[in-house]
Amino acid sequence: MKLNIGINMRLCKFPLLLLPATLFACATQSGVWVKDNTASLQFNQDNYACLQESQQSYGYSQGGYGWGNGWGPGWGGYNGYSGVQTNQELYSACMKARGYNWQPDKTSGQ
Repeated sequence: MKLNIGINMRLCKFPLLLLPATLFACATQSGVWVKDNTASLQFNQDNYACLQESQQSYGYSQGGYGWGNGWGPGWGGYNGYSGVQTNQELYSACMKARGYNWQPDKTSGQ
């Protein structure tokens, strides 16, 4: 009987793991930034500048040496990860400030 409960609990958690991926897929929208009378060189320069301005660092750190006695996961030192990601709201604000408008891709149903 316990085995069935454990399996059911794992099955209940599975949709929760898919929820962030589903929300991300729905939140991202394909399209292009457009601005009248803009050469591709100017667009590339503006795009690059906005990407630079909208970068934000993130990370997780766990100092120490494992389980408190010097051994365990990461016993050799520092555990963690870090990186840089684009803040889409800042990127959009930057492109709009430079005179660009977002034009979503048109699907066949529209």
